[in-house]
Amino acid sequence: MRKLFFIVMLLCGAASQVSGQDMRALFLEAPENVFPLLSKSYRADLVDYIDAGMAAKVTNRLDGSCVLEELSHDYLRLATTASSSMQAKLLPVNGDTVICVVRNVKAEAVDSRIYFYDKEWNVLDGSGMFIFPSIRDFFVSDSPADEWTDACDIYLVSLTLSATDNILVAEYTMPAYMNVDEAEKIRPMLRKLVYRWNGGCFVIQ
Repeated sequence: MRKLFFIVMLLCGAASQVSGQDMRALFLEAPENVFPLLSKSYRADLVDYIDAGMAAKVTNRLDGSCVLEELSHDYLRLATTASSSMQAKLLPVNGDTVICVVRNVKAEAVDSRIYFYDKEWNVLDGSGMFIFPSIRDFFVSDSPADEWTDACDIYLVSLTLSATDNILVAEYTMPAYMNVDEAEKIRPMLRKLVYRWNGGCFVIQ
């Protein structure tokens, strides 16, 4: 009996450790304000479906569809509606872990917002963890940036978290709203910006 009790305690300790570090457990245990369109039971269904190799799709609270597109020990990608999605990534910081969440909304173009949480899903001050680039930063040189200042007057940026490493890619998406001729001219002048997590913030490469 004492041996059985010891084994149970070890398993409980292991489960507690996974709960604090593993994206699967964090997704299942998150408060509903983090995933307002998905109840905890629906999140559990999504995980069960993806484990079974099935399409991980459920009906959300707006009577649309939520699709869990990817889930690993430290990464999640979720289509929350037909026009919105989110990614989450576990990042190391000072011997601990933060959760980086990118929320995307798409009309003609994708626009993103980024948030940081602790392992209890409390919102952190992320102002020093990622600084949004300026529109000018996306141009390969200053000269065309000056020429296109009037056309590029709306700040729309898509952020993509890597599923395999601690990389964040930023892309200026305003050209999707331009007429075809303008978009074709400006796209070759733009570049994607690649950031790497250094243990405390994302720094540009």
